[in-house]
Formats: sequence, structure tokens, C-alpha cells
Amino acid sequence: MFDGLKTALLTASVVMLPLTAIAQPMDYAQRQEFQQSVISLAETQTDVAIGRSVSNLMRGLGLPSAAPLMAIAKPIVFKADDAAVIELVDIRLLLAQVAIQSGAREHLALVRAQGARDNDVILLRAGFATMDDLFQLSRGTLAEDFVTQTADGLVLTRPLAIWADAGLSLGKTDQLILDRPSGSFVANLGWLNLSGGTIAGTEGTNTAEPDFRPFVLTAGRGAFTADAANFRALGFGQAAVFGGIAIVNNGLSPPRLTSTLTNSTLSDVSGLGLLGTTGAKLIKNNMIGSAGTAILISQAQASVVANNRLSGLTGPQAIRVTAGASDVTISGNLVSGSPRTGILIDRDSRSINITGNLVQGSLTTAVAVDSGTCITVTANLLASNGGAAVTLSDTDATTISANAILFNRGAGVLVRDQGPAAQVWVAGNVFVGNREALRGATPGQVALQDNDFENQLPRVFAGGRECVVAFVDLLLAFAGDAKIFHAGETTVVRRGQVRFDVIEIEIKTDVAVEIAIAHVARITF
Repeated sequence: MFDGLKTALLTASVVMLPLTAIAQPMDYAQRQEFQQSVISLAETQTDVAIGRSVSNLMRGLGLPSAAPLMAIAKPIVFKADDAAVIELVDIRLLLAQVAIQSGAREHLALVRAQGARDNDVILLRAGFATMDDLFQLSRGTLAEDFVTQTADGLVLTRPLAIWADAGLSLGKTDQLILDRPSGSFVANLGWLNLSGGTIAGTEGTNTAEPDFRPFVLTAGRGAFTADAANFRALGFGQAAVFGGIAIVNNGLSPPRLTSTLTNSTLSDVSGLGLLGTTGAKLIKNNMIGSAGTAILISQAQASVVANNRLSGLTGPQAIRVTAGASDVTISGNLVSGSPRTGILIDRDSRSINITGNLVQGSLTTAVAVDSGTCITVTANLLASNGGAAVTLSDTDATTISANAILFNRGAGVLVRDQGPAAQVWVAGNVFVGNREALRGATPGQVALQDNDFENQLPRVFAGGRECVVAFVDLLLAFAGDAKIFHAGETTVVRRGQVRFDVIEIEIKTDVAVEIAIAHVARITF
């Protein structure tokens, strides 16, 4: 019984396989109650409580409950020595190193922020020092006036350079204060270690460059290790190297240590960047109020971003993987209220595993992939976002599986601008209350298996000029063999795969309609 018939074209190859129903149908009241519980997830106060709520919801949908907590390796012990030296040197020595990593525009802003000064960079070299050592070493040197002990902590009114043969360690109660009006920042070419402690920028304005704020940059073969630390009021401009905390190891030689940031709080830090480094790990941190991309991974390899909480963001993305980054794990993160995209993968990044994350309340897309290969999006809760839950464009070898895709204002999965042979596997997901489950335009080859659309009705499939709505999976809910409606092309049969164009069918009861179906090769009606 049908009322109305609309046809359009879907230029794609799609595998339609038998489905197994997971969830039971919900009535209106149950659906409203469920939606409200999903919306309120990120309002839970603690990470543990949110994680428990997400696990319970996923289990209730018959999905994997959560990503396992990522193990945190025991930190390498920092051993101070008595060989370190403090000097005051020409800023051009440091700026020459920084310029290699930054763009010209932000580099000029950094130069302006220093004012008209000579011989005014604090250089730590030739040894490993604690914060107490840093203060004592500065006594009786030209740097003495720029290293001041106050009730708030150790205040630097000049930039600090940690040279390649040196290191600085902050303890639990140490506070390193970087003076914004003076143009202070930290450039670490050696080893910067925080076992607790705080690095913060001050208030006030740099009159020579009002946008300037202090930052912490690790470059060359330098290493940055921090656990249970605090970072506040850091980062400025568009260049990631000045974004707040940046680890940039673009040289031919690998960093001397793997950089790690764990169990730490970053408040009003514009961004945290892993640029060209290998093996860096960001685990169990809390980022609040980032004004840029909160976590940026660019040209990096084997990075891990796990069990972090990102909230109160005002920048374009919570997490971005870009510029050919590879072998990246994004697991168990809580991302709420991103002003644009929750997680963005772009610019030929590959082998990216996105698993067990909660991405909720993004203004646009929860997870977007724009030019990426071998991308896996598995066991995530993607809910109440302003656009699609997952958007794919110019991708290949992409798997979207076992996700809870709930109440997004756009499609559950949007596939567009794909190559004709591009493969997307959509399997075992639960769709509830999205604008539609799947929307496509030039979607390439999409395979569907064991997805649950029971509470997604009536909008399951949709598309624009080159794509259509089709209730194909609904028709296959209890079928044993792959089937497809095809109009106008020869089928290509290969393990249930067929080339097809699909008709849209609006289902209503007790209305008879006649449908004329032309001959379709290899399909018997």
C-alpha cells in the first residue's frame, strides 16, 4: 500500500546485506525521554559519571560500551645537576630558531611584542635545572632583573630559551609566570618537564603587539613531558607554533624523548599542537575554553589522543588531524559544544582510528573526513549535533561501524564527492532520530550491513540531484539474501554487490498505487 511515488538517480555502487534488528521500536514518549537523556549526557559533572552514562547507553543499544582507558607510561625521571648556566643573550639567536617553525606574519608579531631591546633572552644551557635552580642561577647575572620571585610564583619578564643541552623541571608547587606585556614565552629545544606545577600567562596587554600572549614551544629535538600540570592564558595568532602549547619536531633527527601530556588541565589555552613529531601522547587531560583548534595533529605520526575532555570551546574544531598525519588514535574523548566541527580529518591524512568518543552538541558535524584514507569510525556516540554525525568527502577505505548515531539535525552519515571506486563500509550502527540515516551525492561504493534503522523512520535514505531516498534496508530487515531495486543500468553482481539507481517510496496505509517497473537485468520480480 503506497501513496505517492518519486524517482531520482543515485550514482553509486552499494552493497545491501541482510540486517539484524537491534533496538525495539519506541513510542513518542519513550523517544522524547531518550532524546532528553542523550542531550543531558555532557551536563554530568565528572568524567567518570559521563563515561558511565555513555557506557550504559551504548550497552542498551547493543553496542560496544566504551573505549578502554589508555595506559599511561611511567614518566622518565628528571635528574637535575649542577652544570646548568644562565645567560642573557641576543634575541636574534632565539628568533632565528623560532622563525624556522613559524609563518612570516606571526613571526613579525612575535618580534614586535619584544619591543626595541637588545641582549634580552634568558638562556638556560649546559645542564638540567629545577625552578629553584633557575632563580638561583640568575642571581649575579644580567638576567637577574628579569627573573623575579613573587607570591604568585617565578615571574619571567623576558623570553626563556632552554637550549638543546639543557632541561628545566617544575615540581608540584612550582609556578612559572610569563609576563604578557614584556613579550615573555618559553622556547624549549632541550627538555621541559612538569611533575605537577603551573605555567601561566599574565593579564595586561602588550602595547607593541596587543594580540600577543605567552606560549610554550618545543622544537628541534626537544621534548615536552607533563603530568598533573596546569596551563593558563597561553597562545595567540593563527600559527600553531604560537597557539599555546606546541611540539614541533620537523628535523631530520628524531626527538630525544617521546613527548607526553597527561592528567593535566589547560584553561584558556588557544590550542595544543603536535606538529611533525612522532609518538606523542595526550592522555586524560581537561581542555577548557580553547579559542583555536583545541588539539591539532599535523604531519605527525603515531600520535595518541585519548580520554581527554574538551569543552567550552570557541575555535573551529575540537580535534583536527591534517597535512598527511598518519597512524593516529583518537579514543575515549569527551567533546561537547564545539562551535563548528567536533573531529576533522583532512588533507590526505591516513590510518586514523576514531573509537569510543562522545561527540555531542557541535554546531555542524561531529566527525568530518575531507581527503583521507583508511579511516575507522567505531563505537562512538555521536549525538545532538547541528549537522551530520559523520561526513565523508574524497575518502577511501573508510569504515563506520558500531556507532550510536542519535538525534543529529543533519544526516547520520553524509557521503559526497567520492571517487567512483572509493569504498565506504557502514555496518552495525544504530540510527535514531536523525534528519535521515544516510544521504549521498556521488558517494562512490557504499556497503551497508546490520545497521538498525528501527527508530530512524520515516527518513532513512536521502540525496540531492544525484542521489535519492530509498527504504531499501527496511525492506531487507528480515531477508536472507541481498536485494536491490535497480532502474536503468546493468547490474554488477559480486557477493551481493550491485550497481544501482534507487526509487523513493513514501509508505502510507490503505492506499493502492500501481508501480510500473521496467526489466532489470539479473533481477526477477
